[in-house]
Parts: sequence; structure tokens; C-alpha cells
Amino acid sequence: MAESNPTQVILTDDGIKIIQAQQKAQSALTLANGKNKAYTSTSAPTSSSGYVSGDLWYVLISGIVTDMYYFDGAKWQSYLQDAATLNVGKLSALSANLGNVTAGVLHGVDIYGSSFYAGNVSTDANNTNKVYPFHISSDGTAVATAFNTMDAMQSAMIPGGLTLKYRAISSSSAQYEAYDVTLDANQLVLSSGYTAGKDTTFSQSVSGTQLTGQVIVSPLNGINLWGATQSVHFSGLQINGTGITFNSYGNLIGDPSATWWRIVSNSGSDVANFGIDSAGSNVIQFNRELDIGNFQINPGHTVTSADGDGIHFAKGKGGAVDIYAGAVNYTSLVKSSLLSVKKDVKKADTAYWSQLVNSIELATYQYKTDDNTSHLRLSSIVDDVNATKQWQLPDVFISRDENGKLNGVDDSVLLNATLATVQEQQKQISALNGHLLELEAKLNG
Repeated sequence: MAESNPTQVILTDDGIKIIQAQQKAQSALTLANGKNKAYTSTSAPTSSSGYVSGDLWYVLISGIVTDMYYFDGAKWQSYLQDAATLNVGKLSALSANLGNVTAGVLHGVDIYGSSFYAGNVSTDANNTNKVYPFHISSDGTAVATAFNTMDAMQSAMIPGGLTLKYRAISSSSAQYEAYDVTLDANQLVLSSGYTAGKDTTFSQSVSGTQLTGQVIVSPLNGINLWGATQSVHFSGLQINGTGITFNSYGNLIGDPSATWWRIVSNSGSDVANFGIDSAGSNVIQFNRELDIGNFQINPGHTVTSADGDGIHFAKGKGGAVDIYAGAVNYTSLVKSSLLSVKKDVKKADTAYWSQLVNSIELATYQYKTDDNTSHLRLSSIVDDVNATKQWQLPDVFISRDENGKLNGVDDSVLLNATLATVQEQQKQISALNGHLLELEAKLNG
């Protein structure tokens, strides 16, 4: 009769000692009851005649037991060693085909294999490839995939990179919304577009004619925008429609409620203010010298000629134009900051001044002398009306006259305190850049 073909178990020297001990015990039992015998050969038993229930058969090849059988009275049955009675000291002493392991917990072990699967295969109809929720392949790629009634999503971590994919499940046309994100060692690429038909296997690439927009961030080439809808939007601390947008063509566009776009120097002072309000009430202001060809206009109320020749005001059709002006005076705007005129000079605590600047309460308002066409004003408030001050402004920024009466804000102190705030923020930016470099180093392995 045909014999069963059980899983092979290879025992080490310790295992053979166990079998030998069992053989000695069985021999003792045979001698005692006179019924059973133990047999050895290089192949499995093929006959069932001449044996009694309880007889043992060992397949022994080159001193290694490869199979064990017992006779149940009718045929030979596989005789397997129970794991609870197998004591080999180390699992490395056991070489076996474990088959499907469906239960149990592994603690403190190293696992080596070709593939790893987690979760159950989704029964969603869109899972046409019958992929698992999570899979690690032998090349080190880890892929997570999910499906629902609206979309399909997949993320893959590969050696040296990361990819994220989104695919729409439904569409009113042949174009299905799709997004790809790729993070490589030297760039981050965000792509938007569509796939030609439902792409539940993530096999189509959002590129070529199927690409509608792309943002590339690279330490080598900076930030690149592609696509008519791509833009960089700035809106301060609140999304209130007062920011600006740089579109993919490099144009600057103000939000519906925006009033100014400013260029500020590294010392915190305005270089240029561009009025961008839709009403056109705010002008364009340049706060340092403006050179137009040979004509120079500077903030010191001075108009000069670069080559030293005369300045001519002419009519558009030729000839000189009349100029009407009141008294014209020149006053230097230089503020003395010489060390020789100062005392008790100490290095400023930028964190302290930054805290003071951040405690200032700003207000929008109009002066009582303004008319209905005056634009909205914004600044701190020196409260000279209420005994209990309603507006927060540290005393160090307040200017007083010779009698100690409040008369406004000391812009000189405020400007330098703002500079201290910028320096403090630069420290934070440098720290964040350091963390970013650390993260890039970890990603680059």
C-alpha cells in the first residue's frame, strides 16, 4: 500500500541521541512485552504484512533519521515528534519546512525571508491585482495599498526614495484624476494630472500629456513650478484675503483685500512699498535712491544728475516746462550712532526685545483730520486717554516731551527692536535649517 509522505525533519547530534534513547527504551519495551519491534532502513516501509500494532520504523540515511513511522494494525502512519518534547537548545539545530504557520507569537528573533505580507487581501472590486494592504518584497520595497468607493491610494518606500500615488475611482469622462509624489535623494516632485481610464493597478504614470501641473523642490535647482494653476501664495498668519500670490509665470497678484506689497531691508526698514489695493488708493513708494538712466531720485529730498550735468524739465512736444514750487529745503536724515557719543554700551538681549515687539497690540484706524478717502491706517496705539490703558504698548517704545507728556511712538527704538526680532527669528530659521539637513542626511542614508 502507498505510504504517507510527511514533512522531513533533520536532527543534529543532539537529536540523534534522543532517537537512540527512544530506541533503547523501545528495545526494553519489546523485551518486556514480547510484542513490538523497531526497524531501520534507508527507505520507507512498503508492506503492511507481518507487523503488529505498535511496531516502529525509522528511515535512517547516513546516520540521520529522515522519517519515523508506527504501525496502527492496518498500515504505517507518520510518527511526528511533538514540539513540546523536542529540546534541542537552539532553533538552529532544527532544519524543517514549517509549512503554513497560522498562530503564535515570535519574540526576540531575526527574520530572514523573500517577502512579507500583512493584513487580508481587500475584497473591493477595484483590487484587480488582489494585492495585500502591506507588502515587503525581497528588494527592500515596502508597499501599502488601500481602496474605497471613491479612490485608490498607494505608498511605496524604496531604497533611496518614497512614492505616493492617488487614483480616482470614478469620473464623468475618460480622464481620471491622479496625483503622484516622488521623494528621491535630491528632489521632491509633486505631480497632478489624470490617467486614461481607471488605473487601479497604479501602472499609469502622471507624465507627458497626462500631466497638468508639477512642483519640483531640489537643493540643486531650487523650486520650480510648471502648469497654469501652480503658484506660491503668502497670506501671513491668517487666511483673510490680504496676501499675495506668485503665479507660475512669476507675476505678482494681490488678494482681493490686499493693500500693500513691500520690500524691506535686512535692518527692518522699508525699501519699497507697492500699493496693490483694487481701489488704487495706495501709491508706489521707493524709500531709497531710484536711478532712471542719468536721473537720480533719493529719499533725502534730492534730485541729482549722475554725470553732474544739468537737469532739464521739458514738454513732451519740445521746449521747457514751467516748474511751480514753494520753499525748497534740504535737511540731512542722518541719525548719529557714533560709539564715541554713547555710554553704558552693552550687547542687546534680542530675545527680550523680540518679546516686547510681539507684545505690541496693533490697531487699524484713521486720524480725526482724515476724510472719507483716507486709507485705513495700522500701527500701535499710545493711549493718552484712559487711566487703565486699553492698548498694550511697552513704555520703552513711547516718546515723551520735555514735560513728560505722551506724544507718540519712539520709532528709533521700535525700529531697532524690530531688527532684534528679525535676528531672533533668523536664529530659529537657522535651527530649523539644521534640523532639515539632519532629516535629509537620514533620508539619504
